[in-house]
Amino acid sequence: MDHTESSAVRQKIMGVLLRHARQTAGRSQTELASSLHIPTSRYAQYEHGQREITLPELEVVAELCDVPLGFFFDHSAAVEDDGVAALTPAIPRLQRKLVGLQLRQARQCAGKSHKEIAEALGIPPRHVSEYESGERDVPPEQRSALAAHLNMVPGLLDPGD
Repeated sequence: MDHTESSAVRQKIMGVLLRHARQTAGRSQTELASSLHIPTSRYAQYEHGQREITLPELEVVAELCDVPLGFFFDHSAAVEDDGVAALTPAIPRLQRKLVGLQLRQARQCAGKSHKEIAEALGIPPRHVSEYESGERDVPPEQRSALAAHLNMVPGLLDPGD
């Protein structure tokens, strides 16, 4: 994976985290853009992973969305000065987190609890929680059933897609 690809992956993940924090806080893109003194279209680019947000802007978003700045960073995935090669082992973990965020959002939109999802799949509720936190991959044999239960596109649960 070259530098451009790894940068694009980081931007996409940051965009998902920004959107999740904003929606959880009940804020609009317009509201956050106004607080950052930028156009709403630029803030939307951040959430879509099309543009990199600056650290000072990220600090403001964290404050407005009432999340710690650390919410946007995975400290266990820190990149050494070795370059992009150091990022490669972190990619699967970041992809699991991205899948987990999409899963959590779909579950919440569907108004389902961890317990309801677990019962439908015949698994313990903690597994659903672990899928959403990115601690555990959604097993391939459960992806279709989970996607169907939450009205999701099945491919969204495939890490790396």
